[in-house]
Amino acid sequence: MRGAFSGVAKGQLEAAKSFGMPRFTMFRRIWLPQAVRNVLPTLGGETILQLKATPLVATITVVEIYAVSSRVRADTFVVYEPLLLLALVYMAIAGLIALAFRRFEGG
Repeated sequence: MRGAFSGVAKGQLEAAKSFGMPRFTMFRRIWLPQAVRNVLPTLGGETILQLKATPLVATITVVEIYAVSSRVRADTFVVYEPLLLLALVYMAIAGLIALAFRRFEGG
């Protein structure tokens, strides 16, 4: 967020000061909206990376997922469908997050 706040044009802040705008109003109406607009693409990418990295960090759950898929395979002789379903769920969640951030960005 610091980079987003420093990315706001200084001339706009100086113009608000010259009009006698209070600091909180200047922050709320000029500085914060532009900073949020600047940081949304980065924040969206980081959110999707966190979503993708979560199962990589939790190695215990990976073992559990394979154990469940082994049970499904032993009971129903279905091998790939549980793993494909898991991949589709992750893709759907990542797609929804990307779509939400794209709408917030105004694109």
